[in-house]
Order: sequence, then C-alpha cells, then structure tokens
Amino acid sequence: MRQKLLFLLLIIITLCPLSQAASLKGTVYNAQLNPEQDVLLEIDTIPIQKYLAKEGSYTFDLPPGSYTLTAKKNLLETAEKIEIIAEGIYIYDVFLTPSLAEEEELWDETNENYLQSAETLIEEKTPFWSYLILGIISLYTIYRIYQARKKYGPLNLFRKRIKQESQKTAEQIKQDLSQQPDHLDKALAIIKQHQGRITQKELRKEMLYLSEAKVSLIITELEHNQKITKIKKGRGNTIILKSS
Repeated sequence: MRQKLLFLLLIIITLCPLSQAASLKGTVYNAQLNPEQDVLLEIDTIPIQKYLAKEGSYTFDLPPGSYTLTAKKNLLETAEKIEIIAEGIYIYDVFLTPSLAEEEELWDETNENYLQSAETLIEEKTPFWSYLILGIISLYTIYRIYQARKKYGPLNLFRKRIKQESQKTAEQIKQDLSQQPDHLDKALAIIKQHQGRITQKELRKEMLYLSEAKVSLIITELEHNQKITKIKKGRGNTIILKSS
C-alpha cells in the first residue's frame, strides 16, 4: 500500500510542472513579410533553449515567467521580451529586419546630403561667389531640415514611431494599408516623379514615415496589381512603373 502511495505521489510531482507549462509558438518573418528560413532562436530559460527554425516556424514549452526571445541569421538579430502569465498557447511572430540604424541612416541622408555640394564650393578659387552660393545652399538646407522635422517630427519621436511600426504583425500591417489606401497612390506618385524608375531604398527615403515592412508590402501590393515591376539589382531592388 505504501509503495502504491509513493508511486502515485511520484506521478503527481512529475505531472505538476507539465500542467503549468505554456506553449510559445510563432513564425519568423523577413522584411518582405515572408517566412525566413534557417533562423536560430534562443530563449533564456535555465538551461538556455535553442531551436533552428528551418521553415521559419518555432515552438517552445515554457513555465510562467519573463523571457527574452532572440532570433539570429547572418548579421541580422532581434530580441523580444516575452511574458508568460499562465498555461496555454501563446502566438508571437518575430520580424527579423535590419535595425533602426538603417532608418537613422536614411534620416541623415534626407537632412544632410545637401551639404555635400556646399563643401565642394568651399574649395573653389572664387571666395565671394563661393560664400554667396554657400549661404544660399545653407539656407536651403535649413529649409529642407525644417520641412523634414515638420513632416516626420523630432528624431526621438520618429524612432519611437518606427519601432512601434516594426513590432506590428503582418496582419496588422495589411489592415493598416486596407484602412489607408492612399499609401499605394502616394507610392505611385513618387515613382512617377522619378520618371517611372526608382530604387526601393530611394522609395523608402521618400516614405520615411512608414516602416520598412510596410513599404515592402506596398511594393508587393503594387506588383500584385500589375502597376509596377520589381527587378533585383545587386543587393537592392529597382522599381519600374508599368505603362498604362
């Protein structure tokens, strides 16, 4: 009898942790909102759990607690805070995209590329005209920076907005675009302003107020609607407007 009680107690002790466990699962997406293959995922349990998501999907069994989920592939890496409150199934998609440093680079290019011509003028041999034109360019640069600030807001708020956009799921981004179809028209207007041909990076610079994932989805939607053609060129894409 005593052995049976011990056996039942052992079963209860064994099953208790399982009853409190939760399943964390989701998919890792790239900048084009497609499942990313061969992504290494780590979660800081004790010991650390690692999983290679060959097709982009992952699953972890976790007890309640706070964790950091890290996704890595080549030079790309992202870390997400996860809170497991109780047992159940938690769906958490991860977006493995370039860091905000690229957005900051585009910001800097938008505000500072007009200074390059001014630096060239300093080296000219006609100081009077150089400084006169330099003053005009400086005023124009200040105006452009003012316009960028007016359009995008302060840099810290801009970064916060971009971070919020990058944390949205693919379905949320699609819902945003369905509620704001003018983004598609705006993208077409920008392409037309560039004589019907523009790189994806240039388009992102023109639509800097949107996240990289949202701009990629806009391009995908325009390509699906046969409005544009996307051509892979080097490490980027060239967007060409189709004739009517």
